[in-house]
Amino acid sequence: MLNLEQINMLVLSAELGSFSACARKLGKVQSAVSHGISNLELDLGVELFDRSFRSPRLTPEGERLVRSAKALLAQSHEFEKIAESIIRHEESALTLAVDDALLEAQVVDVLEAFAEAFPFVQLDVLSMASVDITEAVANGDSDLGIMFSEVDINKQIDFCYVGGVDFIPVCHADYPLASQSIQSESDLAPYRQISVRGLAKQESQILISMTPNVWWCSSYYAVLQLIERQIGWAYVPVSLVQSKIAQGRWVKMDAAFDHKPWSVPVDLVFKKGVEPGPASQWLFDAFKNAFSS
Repeated sequence: MLNLEQINMLVLSAELGSFSACARKLGKVQSAVSHGISNLELDLGVELFDRSFRSPRLTPEGERLVRSAKALLAQSHEFEKIAESIIRHEESALTLAVDDALLEAQVVDVLEAFAEAFPFVQLDVLSMASVDITEAVANGDSDLGIMFSEVDINKQIDFCYVGGVDFIPVCHADYPLASQSIQSESDLAPYRQISVRGLAKQESQILISMTPNVWWCSSYYAVLQLIERQIGWAYVPVSLVQSKIAQGRWVKMDAAFDHKPWSVPVDLVFKKGVEPGPASQWLFDAFKNAFSS
């Protein structure tokens, strides 16, 4: 049977250039390393080192096997770490549902830190409209959701307010509304609005459409594509369009009823009665502060 300690001796001796250096690294005497590698050679039936030189050198067969030995040690290390994760009662997998308009730097920063903190927890990130996220969490299809607040919240879920995102009305610089002063909602009626709603054709009660002529998307990035082609105008998060406005490609529409950016609340949502595991609790605590600025 292969001995992982002997395989480790093989790899370290190859990397450090001698049995004595390997022995110092492992805190052993040189004879223990020499004996261990000799036993490995006997078990494998392969000469791993050419000992005719002052310092032993890998044979061609040894060079071939040492690559597999490194992979085997890496798998062994991962095996031990997963076992430690199980002992800590970490979840094996989590599902996070996010409105794609919120999948910005602050959320990605949290996910990057999560990858470091919980390297052996699989994470599924689902992008969907906010109105669909409540249903996904209530049904158990998602463990945690990040979404724009809904007036009629599902009774099966709890929520935690974490901040707000500023929305503004925008259109392409060459779109007719770009040069108009809009005094009331009726001024918008002749123009197509691009808005977001869920798979059940339900729109948000907070981000409700304003005109009779609406095209629907389930993704804010689809909305941006349609605005770029001058198909209509839309309310979108400032963070998604500020670079285009700065370049002069798009404009913030001049609407008298929108004196300041419209701040839309953001909620973390989770199913009632479900005890969070360590990874889920970590995500929840991290996202609570993600939108504070």
